[in-house]
Amino acid sequence: MKTEIFPGEESPEDIITYKCRKHKAKRQDVLAVFPSEEVHHELSEKEQYCSDCHEKLKEIGSWPARKELVFIPAQLKRLDHIQHAYKCEHCSLNSETDKIIKAPVPKAALAHSYGSSSIIAHTIYQKYELKVPAYRQENDWQKLGLPIHRQDLINWHMKVTDYYFKPVYSLLKEILLTQAVLHADETSYRVLESDTQKTYYWTFLSGKQEKKPITFYHHDPHRSSQVATDFLGNYSGYLHCDMWQAYKQLPEATLVGCWAHVRRKFKEAVPPTTKGKSLSKQGVHYCNQMFTLEKSWENLSNEERHQKRQEKLKPLFDEFFKWCRTNQPLVLPGSKLGRAIAYALNHEDTFKNVLLDGKLVLSNNLAEQAIKTLVIGRKNWLFSQSFEGAQSSAIILSLIETAKRNNLDPEKYIEYLLDKLPNEENLTDQEHLSAYLPWTKEVQEKCKTRIEQRKAA
Repeated sequence: MKTEIFPGEESPEDIITYKCRKHKAKRQDVLAVFPSEEVHHELSEKEQYCSDCHEKLKEIGSWPARKELVFIPAQLKRLDHIQHAYKCEHCSLNSETDKIIKAPVPKAALAHSYGSSSIIAHTIYQKYELKVPAYRQENDWQKLGLPIHRQDLINWHMKVTDYYFKPVYSLLKEILLTQAVLHADETSYRVLESDTQKTYYWTFLSGKQEKKPITFYHHDPHRSSQVATDFLGNYSGYLHCDMWQAYKQLPEATLVGCWAHVRRKFKEAVPPTTKGKSLSKQGVHYCNQMFTLEKSWENLSNEERHQKRQEKLKPLFDEFFKWCRTNQPLVLPGSKLGRAIAYALNHEDTFKNVLLDGKLVLSNNLAEQAIKTLVIGRKNWLFSQSFEGAQSSAIILSLIETAKRNNLDPEKYIEYLLDKLPNEENLTDQEHLSAYLPWTKEVQEKCKTRIEQRKAA
Protein backbone atom coordinates (compact mmCIF):
# COMPACT_ATOMS: atom_id res chain seq x y z
CA MET A 1 0.00 0.00 0.00
CA LYS A 2 1.45 3.34 -1.05
CA THR A 3 1.68 5.98 1.68
CA GLU A 4 -0.05 9.23 0.75
CA ILE A 5 2.14 12.31 1.14
CA PHE A 6 0.31 15.54 1.92
CA PRO A 7 1.61 18.96 0.82
CA GLY A 8 4.31 20.24 3.17
CA GLU A 9 5.14 16.77 4.48
CA GLU A 10 8.43 14.95 3.93
CA SER A 11 8.46 11.42 2.61
CA PRO A 12 10.31 8.69 4.60
CA GLU A 13 12.88 8.57 1.79
CA ASP A 14 13.54 12.31 2.16
CA ILE A 15 14.02 11.94 5.93
CA ILE A 16 16.45 9.04 5.53
CA THR A 17 18.43 10.92 2.85
CA TYR A 18 18.60 14.04 5.06
CA LYS A 19 19.85 12.04 8.06
CA CYS A 20 22.50 10.29 5.94
CA ARG A 21 23.74 13.62 4.55
CA LYS A 22 23.83 15.13 8.03
CA HIS A 23 25.80 12.16 9.42
CA LYS A 24 28.23 12.29 6.48
CA ALA A 25 28.81 16.03 6.91
CA LYS A 26 29.48 15.59 10.64
CA ARG A 27 31.94 12.76 9.93
CA GLN A 28 33.78 14.90 7.37
CA ASP A 29 34.05 17.76 9.87
CA VAL A 30 35.64 15.45 12.45
CA LEU A 31 38.10 13.92 9.96
CA ALA A 32 39.14 17.35 8.66
CA VAL A 33 40.72 18.28 12.02
CA PHE A 34 43.43 15.61 11.85
CA PRO A 35 46.65 15.75 9.77
CA SER A 36 46.44 13.67 6.62
CA GLU A 37 48.74 11.30 4.79
CA GLU A 38 47.96 9.86 1.37
CA VAL A 39 48.06 6.12 0.73
CA HIS A 40 48.10 5.39 -3.01
CA HIS A 41 46.72 2.12 -4.33
CA GLU A 42 48.27 1.44 -7.73
CA LEU A 43 48.62 -1.53 -10.00
CA SER A 44 52.03 -3.10 -9.95
CA GLU A 45 54.22 -2.85 -13.05
CA LYS A 46 53.30 -6.40 -13.97
CA GLU A 47 49.56 -5.72 -13.59
CA GLN A 48 49.62 -2.63 -15.84
CA TYR A 49 48.84 -4.64 -18.98
CA CYS A 50 45.43 -5.37 -20.51
CA SER A 51 44.30 -8.95 -19.92
CA ASP A 52 42.76 -9.10 -23.42
CA CYS A 53 45.20 -7.39 -25.83
CA HIS A 54 48.23 -7.31 -23.50
CA GLU A 55 48.92 -3.64 -24.32
CA LYS A 56 50.26 -1.38 -21.52
CA LEU A 57 47.57 0.49 -19.59
CA LYS A 58 47.54 4.28 -19.34
CA GLU A 59 46.62 5.97 -16.03
CA ILE A 60 43.64 8.28 -16.51
CA GLY A 61 43.06 9.57 -13.00
CA SER A 62 42.77 9.00 -9.25
CA TRP A 63 40.29 9.93 -6.53
CA PRO A 64 39.76 9.45 -2.77
CA ALA A 65 38.25 6.02 -2.14
CA ARG A 66 37.86 6.43 1.64
CA LYS A 67 39.18 8.30 4.66
CA GLU A 68 39.99 6.65 7.96
CA LEU A 69 41.73 7.44 11.23
CA VAL A 70 44.63 5.26 12.38
CA PHE A 71 45.99 4.88 15.91
CA ILE A 72 49.73 5.52 16.33
CA PRO A 73 51.06 3.90 19.52
CA ALA A 74 52.94 6.09 21.99
CA GLN A 75 56.67 6.47 21.53
CA LEU A 76 59.52 8.23 23.27
CA LYS A 77 61.88 10.66 21.55
CA ARG A 78 65.01 12.25 22.98
CA LEU A 79 65.41 16.02 22.64
CA ASP A 80 69.00 17.30 22.82
CA HIS A 81 68.94 20.95 23.95
CA ILE A 82 71.98 22.61 22.36
CA GLN A 83 72.91 25.98 23.86
CA HIS A 84 74.63 28.43 21.54
CA ALA A 85 77.11 31.04 22.75
CA TYR A 86 77.96 34.38 21.10
CA LYS A 87 80.93 36.66 21.50
CA CYS A 88 80.96 40.41 21.06
CA GLU A 89 84.22 41.06 19.20
CA HIS A 90 84.07 44.81 19.72
CA CYS A 91 83.60 44.70 23.50
CA SER A 92 86.17 41.92 23.85
CA LEU A 93 88.88 44.03 22.16
CA ASN A 94 88.33 46.83 24.67
CA SER A 95 88.15 44.64 27.76
CA GLU A 96 90.42 42.33 29.66
CA THR A 97 87.85 39.52 29.36
CA ASP A 98 85.74 38.37 26.47
CA LYS A 99 82.07 39.31 26.47
CA ILE A 100 80.12 36.08 25.96
CA ILE A 101 76.35 35.91 25.60
CA LYS A 102 74.57 32.55 25.78
CA ALA A 103 71.13 31.81 24.36
CA PRO A 104 68.68 31.11 27.20
CA VAL A 105 67.68 27.49 27.75
CA PRO A 106 64.29 26.84 29.41
CA LYS A 107 64.57 25.09 32.77
CA ALA A 108 63.33 21.55 33.15
CA ALA A 109 60.50 20.80 35.55
CA LEU A 110 62.80 18.43 37.45
CA ALA A 111 66.55 18.67 36.88
CA HIS A 112 68.53 15.50 36.13
CA SER A 113 65.39 13.40 35.83
CA TYR A 114 63.75 11.24 33.19
CA GLY A 115 60.58 13.17 34.02
CA SER A 116 60.20 15.91 31.41
CA SER A 117 57.11 18.10 31.53
CA SER A 118 55.36 15.99 28.87
CA ILE A 119 56.15 12.68 30.58
CA ILE A 120 55.09 13.92 34.03
CA ALA A 121 51.91 15.46 32.59
CA HIS A 122 51.04 12.16 30.92
CA THR A 123 51.58 10.15 34.11
CA ILE A 124 49.37 12.63 35.98
CA TYR A 125 46.69 12.38 33.30
CA GLN A 126 46.87 8.58 33.39
CA LYS A 127 46.48 8.42 37.16
CA TYR A 128 44.01 11.16 37.96
CA GLU A 129 41.90 11.34 34.82
CA LEU A 130 42.04 7.75 33.55
CA LYS A 131 42.47 6.31 37.09
CA VAL A 132 45.48 4.13 36.16
CA PRO A 133 47.54 3.53 39.34
CA ALA A 134 51.32 3.90 39.36
CA TYR A 135 52.09 0.18 39.45
CA ARG A 136 50.18 -0.35 36.18
CA GLN A 137 51.81 2.65 34.53
CA GLU A 138 55.21 1.27 35.50
CA ASN A 139 54.71 -1.68 33.12
CA ASP A 140 53.75 0.56 30.21
CA TRP A 141 56.79 2.84 30.59
CA GLN A 142 59.15 -0.11 30.83
CA LYS A 143 57.54 -1.54 27.70
CA LEU A 144 58.53 1.69 25.93
CA GLY A 145 62.12 1.22 27.16
CA LEU A 146 62.12 3.72 30.05
CA PRO A 147 63.46 2.04 33.24
CA ILE A 148 61.30 3.83 35.82
CA HIS A 149 59.37 2.44 38.77
CA ARG A 150 56.12 3.33 40.50
CA GLN A 151 57.96 5.21 43.26
CA ASP A 152 59.55 7.45 40.61
CA LEU A 153 56.10 8.44 39.37
CA ILE A 154 54.83 9.15 42.88
CA ASN A 155 57.93 11.23 43.69
CA TRP A 156 57.52 13.25 40.48
CA HIS A 157 53.92 14.08 41.32
CA MET A 158 54.75 15.15 44.86
CA LYS A 159 57.75 17.26 43.81
CA VAL A 160 56.03 19.20 41.01
CA THR A 161 53.04 19.74 43.30
CA ASP A 162 55.26 21.17 46.01
CA TYR A 163 57.40 23.25 43.63
CA TYR A 164 54.84 24.58 41.14
CA PHE A 165 51.20 23.61 41.69
CA LYS A 166 50.72 24.75 45.31
CA PRO A 167 50.82 28.50 44.51
CA VAL A 168 48.20 28.07 41.75
CA TYR A 169 46.09 25.95 44.11
CA SER A 170 46.23 28.63 46.83
CA LEU A 171 45.22 31.32 44.33
CA LEU A 172 42.26 29.20 43.16
CA LYS A 173 41.10 28.92 46.76
CA GLU A 174 41.18 32.70 47.26
CA ILE A 175 39.16 33.27 44.10
CA LEU A 176 36.70 30.51 45.01
CA LEU A 177 35.87 32.09 48.36
CA THR A 178 34.89 35.37 46.65
CA GLN A 179 32.19 33.70 44.54
CA ALA A 180 28.52 34.08 45.41
CA VAL A 181 27.44 30.42 45.10
CA LEU A 182 29.35 27.31 46.18
CA HIS A 183 28.71 23.57 46.44
CA ALA A 184 30.27 21.29 49.05
CA ASP A 185 30.54 17.58 49.81
CA GLU A 186 32.98 15.13 51.43
CA THR A 187 34.02 11.47 51.32
CA SER A 188 36.28 9.15 53.27
CA TYR A 189 39.80 8.13 52.27
CA ARG A 190 42.53 5.89 53.64
CA VAL A 191 46.02 7.13 54.50
CA LEU A 192 48.36 4.46 55.82
CA GLU A 193 50.32 6.71 58.17
CA SER A 194 47.12 8.08 59.75
CA ASP A 195 46.28 7.19 63.35
CA THR A 196 42.60 6.94 62.39
CA GLN A 197 41.07 4.40 60.05
CA LYS A 198 39.62 7.12 57.80
CA THR A 199 40.67 10.54 56.62
CA TYR A 200 38.52 12.76 54.40
CA TYR A 201 38.51 14.59 51.11
CA TRP A 202 36.31 17.69 51.00
CA THR A 203 35.29 19.32 47.75
CA PHE A 204 34.17 22.92 47.34
CA LEU A 205 33.26 24.19 43.91
CA SER A 206 31.76 27.10 42.01
CA GLY A 207 28.08 27.37 41.14
CA LYS A 208 26.71 26.29 37.78
CA GLN A 209 26.61 29.82 36.32
CA GLU A 210 30.04 31.00 37.49
CA LYS A 211 32.12 32.45 34.62
CA LYS A 212 35.36 31.37 36.30
CA PRO A 213 34.41 27.87 37.48
CA ILE A 214 36.65 26.15 40.03
CA THR A 215 36.54 22.63 41.46
CA PHE A 216 38.61 22.44 44.63
CA TYR A 217 39.65 19.41 46.72
CA HIS A 218 40.95 19.60 50.27
CA HIS A 219 42.31 16.68 52.29
CA ASP A 220 41.98 16.59 56.07
CA PRO A 221 42.30 13.93 58.78
CA HIS A 222 38.83 14.88 60.09
CA ARG A 223 35.21 15.42 59.04
CA SER A 224 34.36 17.77 61.88
CA SER A 225 32.78 21.21 61.66
CA GLN A 226 36.19 22.71 62.39
CA VAL A 227 37.34 21.74 58.88
CA ALA A 228 34.43 23.55 57.25
CA THR A 229 34.85 26.66 59.39
CA ASP A 230 38.62 26.75 58.89
CA PHE A 231 38.27 26.43 55.13
CA LEU A 232 35.28 28.69 54.50
CA GLY A 233 35.81 31.08 57.42
CA ASN A 234 33.29 33.92 57.26
CA TYR A 235 32.08 33.03 53.76
CA SER A 236 28.76 34.83 53.39
CA GLY A 237 27.40 33.49 50.09
CA TYR A 238 25.08 30.60 49.31
CA LEU A 239 26.35 27.07 50.02
CA HIS A 240 24.67 24.06 48.41
CA CYS A 241 25.24 21.06 50.66
CA ASP A 242 23.72 18.01 52.29
CA MET A 243 22.56 18.32 55.88
CA TRP A 244 25.86 17.23 57.44
CA GLN A 245 26.12 19.10 60.76
CA ALA A 246 29.55 20.53 59.95
CA TYR A 247 28.05 23.04 57.52
CA LYS A 248 25.53 24.27 60.08
CA GLN A 249 28.36 25.75 62.13
CA LEU A 250 29.26 28.29 59.43
CA PRO A 251 28.40 31.69 60.90
CA GLU A 252 27.66 33.68 57.73
CA ALA A 253 26.84 31.24 54.90
CA THR A 254 23.26 30.67 53.72
CA LEU A 255 22.81 26.91 53.37
CA VAL A 256 20.77 25.58 50.43
CA GLY A 257 19.50 22.02 50.87
CA CYS A 258 19.68 19.35 48.18
CA TRP A 259 16.29 18.14 46.93
CA ALA A 260 17.95 15.19 45.22
CA HIS A 261 18.71 13.86 48.71
CA VAL A 262 15.05 14.25 49.68
CA ARG A 263 13.87 12.41 46.57
CA ARG A 264 16.43 9.65 47.13
CA LYS A 265 15.23 9.02 50.68
CA PHE A 266 11.59 8.72 49.58
CA LYS A 267 12.60 6.49 46.66
CA GLU A 268 14.52 4.18 49.00
CA ALA A 269 11.39 3.97 51.16
CA VAL A 270 9.20 2.65 48.31
CA PRO A 271 8.41 -1.02 49.10
CA PRO A 272 9.73 -3.30 46.31
CA THR A 273 6.43 -5.19 46.08
CA THR A 274 4.16 -2.13 45.90
CA LYS A 275 2.32 -1.85 42.59
CA GLY A 276 -0.27 0.78 43.39
CA LYS A 277 -0.10 4.07 45.27
CA SER A 278 1.88 4.46 48.46
CA LEU A 279 2.95 7.36 50.65
CA SER A 280 6.57 6.86 49.57
CA LYS A 281 5.58 7.12 45.91
CA GLN A 282 3.62 10.28 46.64
CA GLY A 283 6.75 11.81 48.16
CA VAL A 284 8.77 10.85 45.08
CA HIS A 285 6.05 12.32 42.86
CA TYR A 286 6.20 15.67 44.67
CA CYS A 287 9.98 15.80 44.16
CA ASN A 288 9.67 14.81 40.50
CA GLN A 289 7.23 17.67 39.94
CA MET A 290 9.78 20.11 41.37
CA PHE A 291 12.56 18.89 39.09
CA THR A 292 10.24 18.92 36.06
CA LEU A 293 9.37 22.56 36.70
CA GLU A 294 13.06 23.44 37.13
CA LYS A 295 13.97 21.77 33.85
CA SER A 296 11.34 23.79 32.00
CA TRP A 297 12.92 27.01 33.35
CA GLU A 298 16.58 26.22 32.61
CA ASN A 299 16.80 28.68 29.67
CA LEU A 300 15.23 31.58 31.56
CA SER A 301 17.18 34.47 33.05
CA ASN A 302 17.83 34.42 36.79
CA GLU A 303 15.17 37.09 37.34
CA GLU A 304 12.57 35.18 35.33
CA ARG A 305 13.43 31.91 37.06
CA HIS A 306 13.14 33.57 40.47
CA GLN A 307 9.69 34.89 39.53
CA LYS A 308 8.52 31.49 38.26
CA ARG A 309 9.66 29.86 41.48
CA GLN A 310 7.60 32.30 43.55
CA GLU A 311 4.54 31.61 41.40
CA LYS A 312 4.74 27.81 41.05
CA LEU A 313 7.52 26.23 43.11
CA LYS A 314 6.76 27.98 46.40
CA PRO A 315 3.12 26.72 46.50
CA LEU A 316 4.37 23.22 45.65
CA PHE A 317 6.88 23.39 48.51
CA ASP A 318 4.13 24.47 50.92
CA GLU A 319 1.89 21.64 49.75
CA PHE A 320 4.69 19.08 50.09
CA PHE A 321 5.63 20.08 53.66
CA LYS A 322 1.96 20.20 54.66
CA TRP A 323 1.63 16.65 53.28
CA CYS A 324 4.70 15.61 55.33
CA ARG A 325 3.26 17.03 58.55
CA THR A 326 -0.11 15.38 57.91
CA ASN A 327 1.37 11.94 57.30
CA GLN A 328 4.19 11.95 59.84
CA PRO A 329 1.96 10.62 62.70
CA LEU A 330 0.76 7.78 60.43
CA VAL A 331 4.16 6.13 59.88
CA LEU A 332 6.71 4.52 62.17
CA PRO A 333 9.46 7.05 63.07
CA GLY A 334 12.19 4.44 62.61
CA SER A 335 11.01 3.24 59.20
CA LYS A 336 12.59 4.42 55.96
CA LEU A 337 9.53 6.51 55.17
CA GLY A 338 9.47 7.92 58.69
CA ARG A 339 13.11 8.96 58.40
CA ALA A 340 12.50 10.49 54.94
CA ILE A 341 9.64 12.63 56.24
CA ALA A 342 11.62 13.65 59.33
CA TYR A 343 14.62 14.56 57.18
CA ALA A 344 12.48 16.87 55.04
CA LEU A 345 10.71 18.53 57.97
CA ASN A 346 13.82 18.95 60.15
CA HIS A 347 15.49 21.02 57.44
CA GLU A 348 12.45 22.68 55.87
CA ASP A 349 13.85 26.22 55.94
CA THR A 350 17.13 25.09 54.36
CA PHE A 351 15.32 23.31 51.52
CA LYS A 352 13.20 26.40 50.88
CA ASN A 353 16.29 28.64 50.54
CA VAL A 354 16.48 27.79 46.82
CA LEU A 355 13.64 30.31 46.44
CA LEU A 356 15.92 33.17 47.50
CA ASP A 357 17.87 33.59 44.24
CA GLY A 358 17.47 32.53 40.62
CA LYS A 359 21.14 31.47 40.48
CA LEU A 360 20.53 28.65 42.94
CA VAL A 361 19.69 25.07 41.91
CA LEU A 362 17.55 22.30 43.37
CA SER A 363 20.31 19.73 43.85
CA ASN A 364 23.90 19.45 44.99
CA ASN A 365 24.73 17.14 42.07
CA LEU A 366 27.73 19.25 40.99
CA ALA A 367 29.51 18.43 44.24
CA GLU A 368 28.43 14.79 44.17
CA GLN A 369 29.84 14.40 40.65
CA ALA A 370 33.13 15.96 41.80
CA ILE A 371 33.28 13.51 44.71
CA LYS A 372 32.44 10.62 42.36
CA THR A 373 35.57 11.43 40.33
CA LEU A 374 37.62 10.92 43.49
CA VAL A 375 35.72 7.79 44.52
CA ILE A 376 36.39 6.11 41.16
CA GLY A 377 40.08 6.88 41.55
CA ARG A 378 40.05 5.57 45.13
CA LYS A 379 38.77 2.21 43.90
CA ASN A 380 41.87 1.92 41.70
CA TRP A 381 44.75 3.32 43.74
CA LEU A 382 43.09 2.35 47.09
CA PHE A 383 45.07 4.59 49.47
CA SER A 384 47.92 7.05 49.99
CA GLN A 385 51.02 6.23 52.00
CA SER A 386 51.32 9.67 53.58
CA PHE A 387 49.36 12.83 54.27
CA GLU A 388 51.69 14.65 51.85
CA GLY A 389 50.72 12.21 49.11
CA ALA A 390 47.01 12.63 49.83
CA GLN A 391 47.31 16.43 49.77
CA SER A 392 49.32 16.24 46.54
CA SER A 393 46.44 14.27 45.01
CA ALA A 394 43.98 16.94 46.18
CA ILE A 395 46.00 19.69 44.50
CA ILE A 396 46.45 17.81 41.22
CA LEU A 397 42.76 16.83 41.09
CA SER A 398 41.81 20.47 41.69
CA LEU A 399 43.86 21.60 38.69
CA ILE A 400 42.56 18.82 36.44
CA GLU A 401 38.87 19.23 37.29
CA THR A 402 39.07 23.03 37.12
CA ALA A 403 40.72 22.75 33.69
CA LYS A 404 37.91 20.49 32.49
CA ARG A 405 35.23 22.90 33.72
CA ASN A 406 36.93 25.61 31.65
CA ASN A 407 36.89 23.40 28.51
CA LEU A 408 40.63 22.70 28.59
CA ASP A 409 42.46 19.49 27.84
CA PRO A 410 43.72 18.66 31.37
CA GLU A 411 46.91 16.98 30.15
CA LYS A 412 47.78 19.97 27.96
CA TYR A 413 47.14 22.30 30.89
CA ILE A 414 49.36 20.36 33.29
CA GLU A 415 52.14 20.21 30.68
CA TYR A 416 51.73 23.95 30.04
CA LEU A 417 52.20 24.70 33.75
CA LEU A 418 55.25 22.41 33.95
CA ASP A 419 56.77 24.11 30.91
CA LYS A 420 56.18 27.66 32.11
CA LEU A 421 56.29 27.77 35.91
CA PRO A 422 59.87 26.45 36.34
CA ASN A 423 61.05 29.50 34.40
CA GLU A 424 59.27 32.03 36.60
CA GLU A 425 61.50 33.83 39.09
CA ASN A 426 58.72 34.39 41.63
CA LEU A 427 55.68 32.18 42.22
CA THR A 428 54.40 34.22 45.16
CA ASP A 429 53.25 37.21 43.10
CA GLN A 430 49.54 36.47 42.71
CA GLU A 431 48.96 39.08 40.04
CA HIS A 432 51.68 37.52 37.91
CA LEU A 433 50.57 33.99 38.76
CA SER A 434 46.99 34.73 37.68
CA ALA A 435 48.19 34.58 34.04
CA TYR A 436 48.29 30.78 34.44
CA LEU A 437 44.70 30.33 35.55
CA PRO A 438 42.53 28.20 33.23
CA TRP A 439 40.21 30.97 31.98
CA THR A 440 42.95 33.39 30.84
CA LYS A 441 43.20 34.09 27.12
CA GLU A 442 46.64 32.54 26.47
CA VAL A 443 45.87 29.38 28.44
CA GLN A 444 42.59 29.01 26.57
CA GLU A 445 44.41 29.32 23.24
CA LYS A 446 47.16 26.85 24.15
CA CYS A 447 45.22 24.18 26.06
CA LYS A 448 41.79 23.82 24.48
CA THR A 449 40.47 20.35 23.74
CA ARG A 450 40.28 19.28 20.10
CA ILE A 451 36.49 19.58 20.21
CA GLU A 452 36.71 23.17 21.45
CA GLN A 453 39.33 23.96 18.80
CA ARG A 454 36.98 22.63 16.13
CA LYS A 455 34.12 24.74 17.48
CA ALA A 456 36.33 27.85 17.45
CA ALA A 457 37.41 27.15 13.88
